[in-house]
Amino acid sequence: MQLVINQLRQDAELTPKSPRPGTIHATTNGPSPVSTIGATTLTLNRQEDEFFRQSSLHSLLQEVPHPDHHRPAAPLQNRSRSSATSLLTAKFALPPRQVADKFLNIYFDSVHIFYPWTHSTWFRKRYEALWTSTGYSGVETGQAGDIGVGGDQCPETSFFCVLNTMFALGCEFSDLPEKESASAMFSSRMRTLLQMDILDKGDLSHVQALLLAGHYALSSEYPIRCYNIIGLACRIAVGLGLHTERHADQRSVMENEVRRRVWYGCLQMEMTVCMTLGRPPVLQMTDDVLVPAAVDDEFICPNTTSCMQPEGIVSQNLFVVENIRLAKILGKILSSIYCPSSSSDFSALVRLDGLLEDFKTSLVTDLKWWDNDMVPTQGARSHIIKRQRNVLQARFLHLRILLYRPSFSAFCAAAMRSRQRRGTGSGMDEVAAEANTLQGAFQAQCATTCVQVAYELSASLLAAREVEATGAWWFSLFYLMTCGGIIILGECAQAGGSKHFNQQQLDATWENTTVLLRVLGRENARARGYLDHLLVLKDQARSAYFSIRNSVVPSRVPSRRPSVSLEGQPDKNADQVIPTPTDVQEEQVDFMASLFQDNWDWSLDGGMPTYGGLGFGDEFIFPLSSWPA
Repeated sequence: MQLVINQLRQDAELTPKSPRPGTIHATTNGPSPVSTIGATTLTLNRQEDEFFRQSSLHSLLQEVPHPDHHRPAAPLQNRSRSSATSLLTAKFALPPRQVADKFLNIYFDSVHIFYPWTHSTWFRKRYEALWTSTGYSGVETGQAGDIGVGGDQCPETSFFCVLNTMFALGCEFSDLPEKESASAMFSSRMRTLLQMDILDKGDLSHVQALLLAGHYALSSEYPIRCYNIIGLACRIAVGLGLHTERHADQRSVMENEVRRRVWYGCLQMEMTVCMTLGRPPVLQMTDDVLVPAAVDDEFICPNTTSCMQPEGIVSQNLFVVENIRLAKILGKILSSIYCPSSSSDFSALVRLDGLLEDFKTSLVTDLKWWDNDMVPTQGARSHIIKRQRNVLQARFLHLRILLYRPSFSAFCAAAMRSRQRRGTGSGMDEVAAEANTLQGAFQAQCATTCVQVAYELSASLLAAREVEATGAWWFSLFYLMTCGGIIILGECAQAGGSKHFNQQQLDATWENTTVLLRVLGRENARARGYLDHLLVLKDQARSAYFSIRNSVVPSRVPSRRPSVSLEGQPDKNADQVIPTPTDVQEEQVDFMASLFQDNWDWSLDGGMPTYGGLGFGDEFIFPLSSWPA
């Protein structure tokens, strides 16, 4: 008991005394000088009050004349003793240097090249200092301004939170046999360090930590956690003013560049997570903030008025600029096609398709995936550019699928209705009339395009895998399941009497999808679960079709695994049959009907692009642990 008392006494001595009324300063964490209703008894500087806008009570009170005097800046707390004590806890533990270097290098080679949310040069300086006698120096006043993680003003909790997230992401891209358990360990430390006072004002490092934590959550089984983490990051970012260029002239070039990267990172993750979970985005893509410069981190330095990429060196941040353009188009697709309040006109499809074509034609030369002669010959940089090309191509193709998916679904649903009416012998005139309408013709063309693009996407993913130039495996799974869902519905439409699609193209897309899922399944249990789920789903759809066509017990043609591997070798398990559920006839009919309900009905103002109609819930992009491994 005496030890506990002594520890409490020491903690109390390390706690700063509360300042007297009238000397309160706004701090990053802790009570704000502005109350929840917007009132304040203090005069804030421009950096502190810039985001209490015109509707707030604080803005009204600021119109009252104040004496013109200079208020000294709040001194940084002396945290040397408290930092030294807190760093002794397990959550600040580091793996052996060799292991830590390996995971961090993998992170910067496989994640940072797509999401440069930190300044890599300064982060590595802080990281290297951890292995010296100096250690983590804590919060200081630096020349670079607030660049978040890796900067002089970054708290140790934020730095170690981000570091553990980088380790966890590095594990996911590594070839270590025990990478899942190692990744889980780093993830646990990250979550522990994330329990900080981010519900107060927060700072730039908190937003970076939340973004990386949300990105890691994309590979996890916790979709709601991912959604909420990204939402919190966006809220803090707005509170910090990342959504505006106000006072940019008072910040260093480095600080402005990092802020812009982080802001667009928030927008991109918001669009991505809302797309995968089928929820309306809270934020909208705007042009209020300048796009980050296509300049590598080593050429963005403090105390400079500008930054420039040396001539002859291709910047790996070209991808960031082009990816932001795609994210803006994604936001427009979600708001124009899937938002409940959007207008149901076909001109939106034409306009958005034009935006995608404009993106492709105006793409920077070094990232044109269809021009292999333009790949730079700079060793490691060449491989980075190839990976970025492939990822950009996959995202571009998926956006085209997303754009035409409602039309594709409508076409398949019409084929379903046609078959049902032929079975009852009624409504033949209505079916013919529906097929000859302008809307029917437009849907048919869009459906053809959707199937064609699904083939292109599956082929591009397979080609990227063959040369080991891919992005994150969880995005590959998402794209592959999208292709699989398109093929299942397309074949259902074919079976309904429509021979609109090229059957060889359907077969090739299915083969590409299942082969690549099987290859990914060698090192990822979730990919195996995805493959089994997709095969069972296809078998159920086929069985349901036969149950509708025949009044007797439906015929069953069991789905088999892909016959060849990525390397072209025969699959030893090719003859293994995926067991078909023994559902009764009525359940099969209900399942078939469910393929075309809700989000898969024809409606430009329908739901968000989830996959509930295909039997996928939130676990689709975040597979459940109960799935077969």
